[in-house]
Amino acid sequence: MALLTLVENAIRHGIDPTEQGGVIEVGARREAGGTAVRVWVSDSGAGMSETAAAGTGLANLRARLKAFYGETAQVELLENAPHGLRAELVLPT
Repeated sequence: MALLTLVENAIRHGIDPTEQGGVIEVGARREAGGTAVRVWVSDSGAGMSETAAAGTGLANLRARLKAFYGETAQVELLENAPHGLRAELVLPT
C-alpha cells in the first residue's frame, strides 16, 4: 500500500500536470549495516507543491508506517533535480 500511494502521487502531482509527460522510477536498497530498507519513487514531473506535500495521502501513509513500524520509519520528500520529486520510505528491518 505504501508504494502504491507514492506511485499514485507521482502520477497525479508530477506527471499529469505536465504536457510532455515524464518518467517514474521505483527502486529499493538495503542501508549499510542492514538496519533499514530504503524504497523510493521518483518522477521527472512538476514537483510537489507545499499543499500537496501536506495532503491526506501522505499524512495517512505516515500514520500507517508509524502504526506498523513505530517511530523509526520515515517518509522523506526530496527535490529530484533538475525536475520532479523523489519520495523515499525508510523502513526498519
